[in-house]
Amino acid sequence: MDLHSNRRQRILRPPDGVTMLDRLKRALPGSPLEWVRLGATLVAWALMAWTLVSFARPLLDKSDTIGAHDWDQQESYRYLVRKTILRFHQFPFWNPYSCGGHTGWGGFESDSTVVSPWLPFYLTMTLPHAMRVEVIGMTIISAAGAWVFAGRFTRSPAARALAAIVFAINGRWALQIRAGHAWHLSYALTPWALYFFDRAAGVDFSSGRARRRDVVLTGTCLATMVYMGGIYPLPQTIVVIALYGSFLAMLTRSWRPIAAALTAGLLSFGLSAPKLLPVFDTLRRFPRYVDSTESTSFELLVATLTSRDQDMFSHPAPVPEWGWHEWGMYVGWAVVIAIVAGCLFGRGPRAWAAKWAGLVVLLISFGSFAPLAPWPMLRHLPVFKSQHVPSRWMFPALLVLLVVVTAVVERALRRSGAWRAALELALLAPVAWVARDILHVGDQPLANAFPNPMPPLDDSLEPFHTEIHLPARMNYLPDWSPPSLPAEMANIGTIDCGTFPGLHNYYRGESGRTSGLGARGRSDPLYRGEAFVAEGVGSATLESFTPNLMKVRVTGARAGDHIVLNQNWDPGWKANGAPVLDWGDTVATTLNAPDATIVFRFVPRFLYTGIALFVATLGGIVFAYFQATRAGRDGR
Repeated sequence: MDLHSNRRQRILRPPDGVTMLDRLKRALPGSPLEWVRLGATLVAWALMAWTLVSFARPLLDKSDTIGAHDWDQQESYRYLVRKTILRFHQFPFWNPYSCGGHTGWGGFESDSTVVSPWLPFYLTMTLPHAMRVEVIGMTIISAAGAWVFAGRFTRSPAARALAAIVFAINGRWALQIRAGHAWHLSYALTPWALYFFDRAAGVDFSSGRARRRDVVLTGTCLATMVYMGGIYPLPQTIVVIALYGSFLAMLTRSWRPIAAALTAGLLSFGLSAPKLLPVFDTLRRFPRYVDSTESTSFELLVATLTSRDQDMFSHPAPVPEWGWHEWGMYVGWAVVIAIVAGCLFGRGPRAWAAKWAGLVVLLISFGSFAPLAPWPMLRHLPVFKSQHVPSRWMFPALLVLLVVVTAVVERALRRSGAWRAALELALLAPVAWVARDILHVGDQPLANAFPNPMPPLDDSLEPFHTEIHLPARMNYLPDWSPPSLPAEMANIGTIDCGTFPGLHNYYRGESGRTSGLGARGRSDPLYRGEAFVAEGVGSATLESFTPNLMKVRVTGARAGDHIVLNQNWDPGWKANGAPVLDWGDTVATTLNAPDATIVFRFVPRFLYTGIALFVATLGGIVFAYFQATRAGRDGR
């Protein structure tokens, strides 16, 4: 009988003389302290459940509205996925509705619901309802991740609940939901990545030996952040893992944490390659280098963490740039004092490593306060050249410093002796107070997160055409960026846009044009239709339209003439299977006969290479699993 059969037999049939009742008794707490901890755990879970329900309440007061500010961009990403799959039965590779057409799959933030647990909700529910499911669901995942990660440092339910509640519902989380920064939701996977990495590092032997699957799960968390559009959370989580692993390696004089981090990084690259390689290709064409001279003063830091005036347009302290939603992160004085105490009294290799990693990340969040400060130095690296707003680094710093607090609480409880049982229960009261305090401050931004009704438009499949501006009757959201959601609903394209960094209105000159923008709108004097013969002889008509495939019928032209599709050029386009021409930043091909039908099809470049890497990585994981299983069986 093999190992797995023996294991199943032991579970289903107890050894001779041991009944199932005996096994149940053994599973129950064996001491008064264990009973108290079980009771405290149940109370802590109830407290977290109450906190999450209270957090969700302002979002559910109106369930049929959508967001403002940057929410239109995120809503249009989600609506494009839904429409392309349900209405056109295609994968959402290309977005023809915004900026004159741009890649969807090759954008870091776009198509973020395709490889995610939320896709079924977007395909079966209305957009407002599905958005709320995603926001609340990611908040729950965030709290659960912080709970299990803190459990690596403490057995105290109250300490774990403190870390989970403060990380999951602090003022920054509420403000980012208010602002429409849906990429921020990917931070929910940061504690899970750190949890699996801490297990993979194999430093805490009291929690069991490290397993290879923990390295795989770390890489899977990072890869999932790629698919879900974690444009800031992903690189910041990688930096935290690198710092924590490096400090662990130095303090324990072991290469295992570094090896685990590098292996997880390679696995995450392979598992995310189908998305990541097209993203890299897009970033190569549209690098989006931005300046970032912001810095955080001590006055601003104190207001960020403790001011109770934390709505999007609040001004509790002067900020160098951007709105308060990019700075506020209310946790309250009690949590600030607890974090300071954690930094002062944290002991042990893992607590030290977490403390120094958290402090380094916190120092990065202070921004460009000096020429050789960590943030301006970090921005010399390729990925970070395209990022700004260093205050965003405070969020992962908060998580790591919170687990240091839990480690200090655990050390104090262990020294309390017989008082531990009473202290375990007593600690739940201040945790509940902290939860209530943070919830009260977050109510205002959350109540204003989804203030707008859906545009009064039905989803349309009318013949596609391109406009320069969204028609005024469709402009439901006057804001800093032109809305894109109504265009997708009406099945029209617009040149004005806010969905693609390389072509965004924000980056255009006085002419309203920018490099890479070749498509034209109807009111543009240079507009010649959605398809045309460049040389002007004969005619070209857009015969059928789907986002990834457009069929053009040509009549009366000449062989050798050029047929132009009014979409921005991208190397992923093919015409009848052949590479297209870049015709003034639009898609074009050479005509072989006077009359022809040309099928323009878009598939992101390097997609198939990415799929091959994904399959190879997955195959390597499966192979390693069976090799390890065989080695374990042979060892027995």
